[in-house]
Amino acid sequence: MLTFHIISGSFLLLFGIGALSFVKGSMWHRRSGNLFFLFMILMTGSAALLNKGLTMPLLTFYYGITAWAVVLRKENSTGILEVLAMLLIAYISVDLFYYVFTSTAISPTFKAIFTIHATIAAMAAFLDLNMILRGGLCGKHRIARHAWRTCYALLGTVMSISANTSDSWPDFIHDDALIYLMIGILFYWLIRVLFTRWYIQLKEVKGGSLLTRRFIAARHALKED
Repeated sequence: MLTFHIISGSFLLLFGIGALSFVKGSMWHRRSGNLFFLFMILMTGSAALLNKGLTMPLLTFYYGITAWAVVLRKENSTGILEVLAMLLIAYISVDLFYYVFTSTAISPTFKAIFTIHATIAAMAAFLDLNMILRGGLCGKHRIARHAWRTCYALLGTVMSISANTSDSWPDFIHDDALIYLMIGILFYWLIRVLFTRWYIQLKEVKGGSLLTRRFIAARHALKED
């Protein structure tokens, strides 16, 4: 099972990097995203069996499935999945906070890590509630939800890899280098989507490409007539 977990995590990281690297909305981006979601299910399932605990695997699963679901749904729409996801992440947040405040067996470092996870989970639950009450998301806010949740799910994988392999890294590489890099990528996409013209330019390029394809198709139809 450990071998299966490591292989699943490796493919998850590979396709996660692919989804971040390929042009957004392209065929390769979508395929990488779908495979990322598939291996996320396999990795979190094997993690739950290995650790004999569900909280942290469910945390990663939640971010992955909500990132995937938001781009599958039409704009300004929600369903039962979003309600169940909100209830799940709310439970996880409460469970993590309870563990942090009641456990005496964890180090200050892990207590801080679990507190951060619990806080972000609570924020995610409130964002879910806001989205449900509004009837869904559209435009750049929909893409921002997809981006940060994908990155956060990938961050969980990176943290696991760093914890289990950093002892073998060269001395000049910091143990948490990959974690810092992933956090930087997360904020990079949030800022790019929400506070620049990237999304507007993406829409213009897609719109132009669609118009061009329709124009070419119309010309071919005229020639055939």
